[in-house]
Amino acid sequence: MNLSIGNTLAELRRAKNHTQKEVASRLSGYGFSVNAKTIYNWEKELSQPNIPYFLALCDILGVDDALWRFAGIHKGPYAGLNQAGRQKARELIDLLFQIDKYRDDPKESDDPPRLLRLYDIPVSAGSGIFLDDSGYEMIEAPEYVPASADFALRVSGDSMEPLFQDGQVIWIKEQETLGGGEIGIFIYFDDVYLKKLVVESGKAYLRSLNPKYSDIEIKEDFGFKAIGKIVS
Repeated sequence: MNLSIGNTLAELRRAKNHTQKEVASRLSGYGFSVNAKTIYNWEKELSQPNIPYFLALCDILGVDDALWRFAGIHKGPYAGLNQAGRQKARELIDLLFQIDKYRDDPKESDDPPRLLRLYDIPVSAGSGIFLDDSGYEMIEAPEYVPASADFALRVSGDSMEPLFQDGQVIWIKEQETLGGGEIGIFIYFDDVYLKKLVVESGKAYLRSLNPKYSDIEIKEDFGFKAIGKIVS
């Protein structure tokens, strides 16, 4: 086992664009009093942080798999993934936290079961009228569906796998504005999409989670509209 703690700490710090002084300052937020010289000594392996300091450093530097990052030991859910694969896994985990169904602290409610609209139109179908004139049935919303949900749709296709499967019922909160990185229902060029909204370099895109599908660039002349945000 090759424990290159000092070199790895320095590499992670530089990747975060932190100075040694900034890392020392951030450690004070965890109740630890150190200075830049202490960080220098750890990086040069003149000394080593004890366990509480090391765990705080991992949090500051964004390390969620210390065995792999510091010792090259491949265990746990990231085993077998390279750095790019691990980053993609973290992105999917972040998306899961946006959906109450997958959280370990879902909102609890004593209210009776709710009936919400499940529209006939699958997400991928084209329809300029969409919610205004579409058929629907009333279905019981499961307990995990948050109170903010207004209606439901059924997923069609595999463009949002692995998070959303073909035929899955998804629950949506009606809202006309979504931020970058959020997943929602959009109408664009008279088609209805379940996609992730991405803003990069001054341009906006509808992005699939399944990498085999290309981004859809949003252009002003084609009638873009947000319908709602996925909440479960």
